[in-house]
Amino acid sequence: MVQSLSEFLTTGLADLGFDGGLDLLWDKEEKTFTVEITFRIEQKGQHFLLDLTGDNSTENPIDFVDAILLYDNTKQELNMTDNDDYLACIGYDGLNGWTKARGVAFLEYLKVILVSSRENLKKFLGNEDNLDFLLNFELKWSEETFEELVKNKQKVISGTLPYIK
Repeated sequence: MVQSLSEFLTTGLADLGFDGGLDLLWDKEEKTFTVEITFRIEQKGQHFLLDLTGDNSTENPIDFVDAILLYDNTKQELNMTDNDDYLACIGYDGLNGWTKARGVAFLEYLKVILVSSRENLKKFLGNEDNLDFLLNFELKWSEETFEELVKNKQKVISGTLPYIK
């Protein structure tokens, strides 16, 4: 039996072993998946941190949330202003979904992002000597790095992960 894109993502995200939150939201009507990423970090020291509304955040621990949008690029034209709302916006090929190589590359690259971002966030919050109010922490996704990883995976992994309703 062929594994669907949603089954692959559900299983793969659970297997990443991320100690924060990874939630997969499937909007069947819009034919999108949203991978919500939540880091929960204990704040040490006195930091001046602004939340999304621009207010000083005194929460402890701090939740840092970002998301990746997976969308049907055969039916939807992604509004470029939507890109700012997500770490990455990645299309899939309608009912054909993704190649398995793309799925494996996605999970591998996501794990790299999660590990490096957790360390960067800990350093950011643990450094009392920085002028923290001048710093801006955000996750980084490189489309070029991701596509290169997909290319390498395509050499050794075959198969598809179809979108199934």
